[in-house]
Amino acid sequence: MLKIPANSNCRSKFSSLSQSVKHLFSAMRFGFSCAFLMMPCFVSAADFTPSSSPYGTCSHLAGGQEHMEMPKNLKLMRQAGIEWARADFSWSGIERSRGTWHFEHLDKVVNTAQEQGVTILPILDYSVPWAAPSYRNPEAWLEYVRRTVTHFKDRIRYWEVWNEQNLAGFWGDTPNPEAYAEFLKKTYLTIKEIDPELVVVYGGLAGVPADFYEKSLRAGAGEFFDVANIHPYRGGMMSENSINRFLEDIQKFHDLTIQYCGKAKPLWITEMGWATPPTLGLNYRALISGSLEKIYPDGIPGKIAVISDTYYPPSYGLSETAWKNLLPEGADFTPLLIADLSSLTKEKYSVLIMPPGEDFPVAYADQLRNFVRDGGTLVLLGGVPFYYQMAQTENGVWERPKKNPYAGNLAHSFRVHWIAWWTEKGVPETCPIQLADGAEALKDYPVAKVKGGRFFTDRLLKEGDSMEALIIPKDTQWTDGAKKGEIFDAPSACVYRFNSDWKGSIVASAQMDGSLGNMNRCVPENQGIFLSQAILLALSNGVERFFSYEFQAVEKDDVDPEHHFGITHADLTPKTGYLGYRTLTQARPSGSQTIPGNWNVDDGKLCVLSWKRPDGQIGYAIWAPFAERSKKMIFHGKVTDCFDWEGKKVSLSSEMTFSPAITYVIGENLRIEWK
Repeated sequence: MLKIPANSNCRSKFSSLSQSVKHLFSAMRFGFSCAFLMMPCFVSAADFTPSSSPYGTCSHLAGGQEHMEMPKNLKLMRQAGIEWARADFSWSGIERSRGTWHFEHLDKVVNTAQEQGVTILPILDYSVPWAAPSYRNPEAWLEYVRRTVTHFKDRIRYWEVWNEQNLAGFWGDTPNPEAYAEFLKKTYLTIKEIDPELVVVYGGLAGVPADFYEKSLRAGAGEFFDVANIHPYRGGMMSENSINRFLEDIQKFHDLTIQYCGKAKPLWITEMGWATPPTLGLNYRALISGSLEKIYPDGIPGKIAVISDTYYPPSYGLSETAWKNLLPEGADFTPLLIADLSSLTKEKYSVLIMPPGEDFPVAYADQLRNFVRDGGTLVLLGGVPFYYQMAQTENGVWERPKKNPYAGNLAHSFRVHWIAWWTEKGVPETCPIQLADGAEALKDYPVAKVKGGRFFTDRLLKEGDSMEALIIPKDTQWTDGAKKGEIFDAPSACVYRFNSDWKGSIVASAQMDGSLGNMNRCVPENQGIFLSQAILLALSNGVERFFSYEFQAVEKDDVDPEHHFGITHADLTPKTGYLGYRTLTQARPSGSQTIPGNWNVDDGKLCVLSWKRPDGQIGYAIWAPFAERSKKMIFHGKVTDCFDWEGKKVSLSSEMTFSPAITYVIGENLRIEWK
């Protein structure tokens, strides 16, 4: 994730920071008063053994609120069964001025963590003003590494080398896998000179960039790390296909390691999580209300239709109650299944609002074009409209095919034309936004807090048609090409009004700041479900250790997702992520061994994972990825416990209904036979 390097509470995944800004925050971060400086009370190597637990979390313990409340954080981690905490040991916090070294704050972190039974995974990272970027200043960097590792070598046995080096905002330069390989080699050799038994962890890669990893391995990196490491952020895994893609991503890294290293090495996930900003979805209410008021100033002449179909992944979580929070207050609306689109007409409904996001059920494209042609209003929010094809498999499951022939061009058949930095030279990658003239109905939309990054034009409209801007760039110019320097005013949200052979309207918003499923965001109740699913799937498929991102939320900005990744609130009360994690470690305690098998039961309609616990009992995790599913079963052996993802007791029967929320079943010599 894009965090401000080291431990500021003002992290952002969606912006690149110059080195000067990073150093400014470093100086602010480490302006500790004497009250926070503690003399180290060292723990001998004989007294310390790193935890063998697979359960970890990211926590910015070296500074800010998490440092201030460190004992509470660590105690809550242990109560949830979390025994590892990943934290920055940033160069700028240790060598705050040239030649002056400070370890007091980190001694406090390490000693307090060990008192609570939590093992620290430190990240050696970032730069200082007089030696940036670090990889171009190896002598100064290696002096920092040497001093830091030597200071902690008897208390810390694992060292991660950098964070998300495949992103320019962290690497401090254009990402270069060959340069990282050389950087890693020098760092590895320095660490091993101090103690050959120390473990070197490859820097966590943002996403699953197999190409970056492979290029670094080709450049020789494979000899100079002991543990591979990825940050495979994604939306909730709500279909058979999304689960398989996650597992394929994991397997790809295993395969590359074996191919280039000649042997398997442990693979860790040191960041993965879901943010729960409280404004999630509320921006859509402002867009929907404002745009419909603009189209129908005298009121909507009919009913609104929305998609609420648990079998259609983009609408997962969009219950009738959820839609009420997105629509104008008191709106008269009807939830439809995707299949109902086959009989959609303007006479039945004046407005159809599709689930926010960039997915589109291509099989119903003709019906929706006819709906707009005949005078209906189609509302499309949450990114580039019609970008990803959604299709049904032979088993009736909706998912994105691996090959998507419609990506980006289906919009043209709806006369919607969009542009972005990768489609047209000079389009800004992101820019500030403002309401367009005449869009006062959108006054509740927080334009000052969000940015635009995809835009619309009127290039495909016919005579009589028009495009009315709702949200436009603010003080923005074309960045390159023939128009460089000219005003860039293409809207990121607009209304297409048709008055030619078509008579309806399309509301199109490419703003993704309110996304309900994309870009690692979810409603609060889903955080615990998504996180538990990811941990279980990862550990059952060869991942040795999993670190959630992150532990304590910042919660100083309702809009910025970075403030809401925590599995506890800022006041350390639990969020659903914490509850789900705690229940998982109780069901699958440290030391549990995966029982091999295919997760896929009932043609992908159920996900079933199992393991043998240290107490000898067998544990099962069962859930239906995309919709409720009833299934008959026979329990062989003795069931001793059954509970849901929050730890609430569940009654057993020979036929049970499962949902995306996990059900755990524990028993002696337990085996479940599916009927």
